[in-house]
Amino acid sequence: MPEDLWMQPTAPVAKWSAGSIRITSRRVSAGEISDRLEITADQQFERDSLMSPRNPASARRETSVWIRRSGLADDSDLTDHVRTLVELVDGVRDELASLSVDCNMELCLGFGSENGQGGCLLPARLLAEVGALGLDIVLDLYPPETAPTVVSP
Repeated sequence: MPEDLWMQPTAPVAKWSAGSIRITSRRVSAGEISDRLEITADQQFERDSLMSPRNPASARRETSVWIRRSGLADDSDLTDHVRTLVELVDGVRDELASLSVDCNMELCLGFGSENGQGGCLLPARLLAEVGALGLDIVLDLYPPETAPTVVSP
């Protein structure tokens, strides 16, 4: 590494969180998931589509993937992301139950903070609602990052 570069923590980044619902299936297309739920995906990929559309030699997807984000800012509380997503699909419980036969359904949550420490409270009632919807919870935790920074000798 050049003399004028060394690892220095980047400027502190405030606590952040994100949330989405991800539904994957080998049998049900992403388009059909949108149609059945009457909810538009933020991202969707069909089974057997290229992982990298610009590279015809790339691997193909083994499952269809349907993703809907909470739409909240990343400085929102994690509980708010969960609540927003639960409210989004609350009116389509029967359709979710029907999809669960051929689909994997997950509530995907991400959390990070400036000092690597932090947390949130997910109320038992809210978690019970997530369970009643048949959603598994995936929680990704992100530690603080360091990046090379140019400093004067």
